[in-house]
Amino acid sequence: MPKIESFVKTSKTRLPLKLIVLDSVAALFRSEFDNTPSDLRKRASCFFKISGKLKQLASKFGLAVVITNQVTDFVESSDGLSGLRIGNLRCLYSSGRRVVPALGLAWANCVNSRVFISRSGDTICQERREEDDVSGSSSVSGRARRRLDIVFSPHLPASSCEFVITGEGFVELGDQWCYAG
Repeated sequence: MPKIESFVKTSKTRLPLKLIVLDSVAALFRSEFDNTPSDLRKRASCFFKISGKLKQLASKFGLAVVITNQVTDFVESSDGLSGLRIGNLRCLYSSGRRVVPALGLAWANCVNSRVFISRSGDTICQERREEDDVSGSSSVSGRARRRLDIVFSPHLPASSCEFVITGEGFVELGDQWCYAG
């Protein structure tokens, strides 16, 4: 983090730097801290320093910052209470499992907007017509169905969309796709 501002200032690329992506912030903290109250306080302090610095850089240099977090399986408490609510969603599911953000409440207070991308076990298929296929036969292409939810944001309404990832990129699901359960 101490070197990132000088990198942004002196970036020698043809195009200006406009995006910082930190893939898996949870990975940075998983092995570095124990689950003791003292370590949890140190971890939370580190979260606030990192998020504060990234917000400062975003404001100063007009950058977008995207940070991914991992999810962990939700384990219901022994008293049966499961009233956990995450943003606009009652609960989060991915691949048929109930999940929660990995870094908990301290990290949740560091983010401005949260989106949740999930994957279902369903397969979506697209039939290709013979005239579209160079081999001359029709075929079916299977893809995992994914969903993006705006969990919370100060400037976006709660919304969602379903999509698949193909060789051409992201494709929003529409009438041209069929459901293969």
